[in-house]
Amino acid sequence: MNTNYSPREKILWDSWFIKVNNEYHVFYLQAIITEDSDKRHDNAVSIGHAVSEDLVHWNELPAALEKGEDDAWDNLALWTGSVIEKDNKYFMFYTGRNKNIDQKWIQKIGLAVSDDLITWEKSARNPILLAGEYYTIDNQKNKLNKIGAWRDPFVFYDTESKRYYMAISARDKQFGREYNGCVALAESTDLFHWEILPPVFSPGIYDEIETTQIIYHNKLYYLFFSTYANNYHSAFAKEHGSFGGLHCYYSKNLFGKYRPVNENGVVSGNGNEMYAIRLLHDTRDDFFAIGWLNGEKKKQIVGKLSFPFKIRIEKDKVYKL
Repeated sequence: MNTNYSPREKILWDSWFIKVNNEYHVFYLQAIITEDSDKRHDNAVSIGHAVSEDLVHWNELPAALEKGEDDAWDNLALWTGSVIEKDNKYFMFYTGRNKNIDQKWIQKIGLAVSDDLITWEKSARNPILLAGEYYTIDNQKNKLNKIGAWRDPFVFYDTESKRYYMAISARDKQFGREYNGCVALAESTDLFHWEILPPVFSPGIYDEIETTQIIYHNKLYYLFFSTYANNYHSAFAKEHGSFGGLHCYYSKNLFGKYRPVNENGVVSGNGNEMYAIRLLHDTRDDFFAIGWLNGEKKKQIVGKLSFPFKIRIEKDKVYKL
């Protein structure tokens, strides 16, 4: 019987993927199992690694990245990132946090490079990207008890502009401290030097927008992200409802304007059971999708990868098969 994957004696959550030849590599956040899994975010989080040929059966490999030494900028925990290949090297962008009391909730973005996806070396330039002029992050929580955001870097190559872009979960400085979740964008030609651009998506609806992924498909840009139902602005939720899980907006232009797919932007509304769903292109309009299993009970999450399922993208419709 197939069982959902989790690393030995650990739980996992946010994950990201890269396919090399016929093998899938998954990288994920992992921490030791405790009675209260809510505390996992500060629990020496490392980035785990496993490989598979079918997205179901996974072989665990040594951890890809560990937190930094005591004097390092990322000495508390590592958070979500992405991997991309360029010139026969692999670039992993990730979120790092510092254990100093005045830095605990401030997130920064770092880079590690590998020749083989197994051994990684953190860049001497780290942290390579801090929140810029359009965005705000501090060490406080807002009235909704949510932290700031400069995390979850998703890097992709745009075939239209011939440039690399990084989508980042952020907070828009032009709004207040609540419901200012947005998607920041940074641009690069070499993956080392980045220019921070204004937000490409800042609807004033969500308090947090997480694990963003941008996919260019059939001449349209699809902006995927995850959020929980309690992140909706109350006025919007009262009129339209609130659905935690995978959301998607689309645009003819990378820089917007983005419109909701399926009329309400919701692809999968079961965020309390499965979260941070990622897509991998299969054939034509079909994509594999994998998230991590939540299903929290008594402060303990399941902490495993979901089995893959299919999602289809057809113009303004994105739906599960």
